[in-house]
Amino acid sequence: MIRLFVNVTLPNNITLFCGEIVTTSPDPRGVIQGAFRYSPEYLSHPLAFSLDPVNLPLRSQEFGVFRPEGVHAVFEDALPDDWGRNLLIKKAQLGRGEQTIPRMLEALGANGLGALSFELKQNRLAASDSSAGMKDLETLLNTALKYESGLQIEEQDLQLLYQSGSSPGGARPKVLCRKATGSYWIAKFPRHNDSFHVESIEASTLELAKRSGLSVPEFEIQNIGIKKVLLVKRFDVSDKGGRYHMISMQTLLQAQGYYFLSYEDMLDVVRAHSYKPSVDVSSLFRQMIFNMAIGNTDDHLKNFCMLREESGYCLSPVYDVLPDINEKREHSLSFSSSAGLLPQNRKTMQSIGEGHKIEKISQIIDAVVQAVSGWKEVFEQYDVPESEIQRLEWSIKRRIEYLE
Repeated sequence: MIRLFVNVTLPNNITLFCGEIVTTSPDPRGVIQGAFRYSPEYLSHPLAFSLDPVNLPLRSQEFGVFRPEGVHAVFEDALPDDWGRNLLIKKAQLGRGEQTIPRMLEALGANGLGALSFELKQNRLAASDSSAGMKDLETLLNTALKYESGLQIEEQDLQLLYQSGSSPGGARPKVLCRKATGSYWIAKFPRHNDSFHVESIEASTLELAKRSGLSVPEFEIQNIGIKKVLLVKRFDVSDKGGRYHMISMQTLLQAQGYYFLSYEDMLDVVRAHSYKPSVDVSSLFRQMIFNMAIGNTDDHLKNFCMLREESGYCLSPVYDVLPDINEKREHSLSFSSSAGLLPQNRKTMQSIGEGHKIEKISQIIDAVVQAVSGWKEVFEQYDVPESEIQRLEWSIKRRIEYLE
């Protein structure tokens, strides 16, 4: 049995003990039984809020888990995905039988993104700083490339990678870093076998999202030797050094494994739980149009989340957006009944907007189309090679035409 104490660090940098996770050991099939209960002191605190408004309402009761992982999905949201999870397992030296979600949360401790931290004793451990300094980026980039290629790495460099790279989510290599000004960033690295300059393309896509009227975090490209690194400012860190709790759309929609969900399902969730629903529903609709126009087919539910601000839950800024560089040609999310098959036309998008009472639908679509139509110029501005622009041209051009 594992018992984990859960803390939440608020935007004002106060850390509260909010409850306990209790899980059994996995059975021979790997299934874990578990439950969560809020602490009485958290329930009575004036700043307390539900960690998951769908599955964990702010009530004094034991919430059983109906997932084989043994913990509620909102806690798994704190863990990284492929890249960081692999490093976390290596860092904590977890053997095959120990690589469970509860054990990984124990290993993560206070080093995850978002506001939650996990510990075996009730010490109210605040979210800690595992960020590397900017001076270490070149070492970390080279270490990450060696790690992916299976090459020998100096122990000191490996430990630095474990420290700063075992927390961020996503499938690609990235690390946490901090500038001399004290601001916190995620550094995204190229892979050793990339066929595109992904960091330059992602920066270009974020710029297009910004020009489309979407909220995007600060970002910049840094040249390290002949490689480019994308820096994205963390939006889970408040100006006071506190944290904003994050919950993925996958958790809010109670989806796992293979799912068949749509943008309309997300629009309903945002309307139900945002403290500013008219603003956030419109923003998510705009992001749907943008993802369609640029070809962001990796639009799975982990790539959308809500943040808990002082006033309540709201839609996060846009993150992890790219054109269809892997030629997937099908969105992870469907738009309506067509299950994500392409192309989607303007009439379909307008119908979705009307169904969700979006204001100024045509103006939103026109603004996105106008911004994305200038994609070549933006890609050139961020030094995306001409050969890669040509590889993407047919797909993006076709999408724009269907939305005009």
